[in-house]
Amino acid sequence: MRFVIGDIHGEISKLRLLIKYIFTLDKDPEFIFIGDYLDKGEDPLAVIKFLTDLNKNYQCTFLYGNHEFIWMNLEPHDVKMREYLSKYGGYATLKSLRMNDFEVGKDKLLTDYADFFASLRPYWKDDLFVAVHSGISPENYSIDIENIPLQQLLFNRYEFIKHEELYMGHYRLIFGHTGFFTPFVSSTKLGIDTAACFLPGQPLSAFCIEKSGMINSESNFKGLEDFNDNCCPNIIRTNPWRYDN
Repeated sequence: MRFVIGDIHGEISKLRLLIKYIFTLDKDPEFIFIGDYLDKGEDPLAVIKFLTDLNKNYQCTFLYGNHEFIWMNLEPHDVKMREYLSKYGGYATLKSLRMNDFEVGKDKLLTDYADFFASLRPYWKDDLFVAVHSGISPENYSIDIENIPLQQLLFNRYEFIKHEELYMGHYRLIFGHTGFFTPFVSSTKLGIDTAACFLPGQPLSAFCIEKSGMINSESNFKGLEDFNDNCCPNIIRTNPWRYDN
């Protein structure tokens, strides 16, 4: 079975619990990760190490998140990107690396885990679903995703969430980036970022395609039919609970 996993943001303990639960459902699963492995949470470096090892034994697809994009495109003296990392949890990654400089941290990440970062993809798709980090802007709904620039797939939020239409008239979109208290479920999209890094009680969630349901790191399963259509829980807008910078 295939499992699409939401934003991790360094939450290694919750990730281990979720993967352990997935193995009780399927001994040989396929994983699609929606991006945002770094920043904000418990131990971002441990997450990268864990995913690298997981990929050695199981089929894994790793999508770009906006946080990976920022780290990978950070240039010396780039004030704007340094400010972004400072504001949105980059110090958690530096702490995990035991470093205090963003450029040095970037060099270590891209050197020690070059294969992982080189494997990042803009999107994943099958006959019914497209998985992409932040969704797709409504103005791009008629454009094949192969022709949408990467950066336009990483920072979408409210206009996309409000837009109720199948992408290309066919695909249901699976997205992360925006944290919800419970998964966002509508007839046209599935939001699987349940803000694991923001509150201690928030789980890490995933969508199981073959079981047509949501699972999480607390070993819960809920079929899509049990969600209210167009459900939009309150979005968590707070500092990550572990983040002290």
